[in-house]
Amino acid sequence: MLSDSKYKVGIQYGIITGIVYIVLLFIRYRFTDLNTNYIGILAIISYLVILVMFLVTGIMRRKQLGGFAEMKVIFQSIFIAILITELCYVVFNWIYLKYVDPGFWEKLRTASLELLKKANIPQDQIDEQMKGFKDADQLTKPMGLIKGYGSSVVIDSIFGLLFASLLRKKPTVIASDAPKN
Repeated sequence: MLSDSKYKVGIQYGIITGIVYIVLLFIRYRFTDLNTNYIGILAIISYLVILVMFLVTGIMRRKQLGGFAEMKVIFQSIFIAILITELCYVVFNWIYLKYVDPGFWEKLRTASLELLKKANIPQDQIDEQMKGFKDADQLTKPMGLIKGYGSSVVIDSIFGLLFASLLRKKPTVIASDAPKN
């Protein structure tokens, strides 16, 4: 009975956005030659694409309702899409970083260290940069996944609220339809 459901748009676009996110993550992990600059740029582009998909979710929900919708109704669909998308993100990362390429963080750390040394960065700054890799493997453990999921949902929801407030649209009341005092 999903065709008549008020959740249809959120579920549909959540799945689509999740698949898009998985493809973008796979590209980031497999085809950037572990260059932190490429990974960073692709991460920013990927997140912008995901945010646009959340915006499209809100637009489609408003369209489904005939062009008029309250903020709450639009946000509900966006929030469902966020929950599904971030679940896809977590599951993909867990599978990829735990089973497909468990040495990814170590390879990225080594490549980053080489890049910093080639750039003649002072050792104290290199040491500071390398601290970020110390706990990277924690991201694939259950507690790290749960924390990451929660924080991602909160951050995405802030954008979702912004999009919902921009997309809300109430029907205009014509003076002749307005109640008379």
